[in-house]
Amino acid sequence: MLQLKELKAVDSTKMAWEGTRFPECFIKVLSFRDGVNFELDKFEPGGHTFPHQHGFWQLRYVLEGEFIVNGKTYGPGTLIDFPEKTPYEVFSPKGGVWIILQMPGPSTGEKPTDPTGLAYGKAPPKKS
Repeated sequence: MLQLKELKAVDSTKMAWEGTRFPECFIKVLSFRDGVNFELDKFEPGGHTFPHQHGFWQLRYVLEGEFIVNGKTYGPGTLIDFPEKTPYEVFSPKGGVWIILQMPGPSTGEKPTDPTGLAYGKAPPKKS
């Protein structure tokens, strides 16, 4: 008879929100290994990123709130595909939470290396 082992699991409700390079954005890294990153991201109201791009592929699934990505608004239940090397910026006027899955780029082979982005330095303050 096959012996079934207990699988590794994390309980996100028991994890603290950690800082990122963006002051209004926080993460819970659920899994980061083998070139794949799986995390929860929370944007405070008014949270934003600047236009940027990555050489890896990303999928983001909106759990709550709303996110404006490249000028289009997305709400709960929406899966957004971020192909590798595609510039984007994010704004969350009311705040929100989404799941992020980052994987090696199909054509670049580039893998995510730092879920927080802090290796690149803090984002510059928002200009008024």
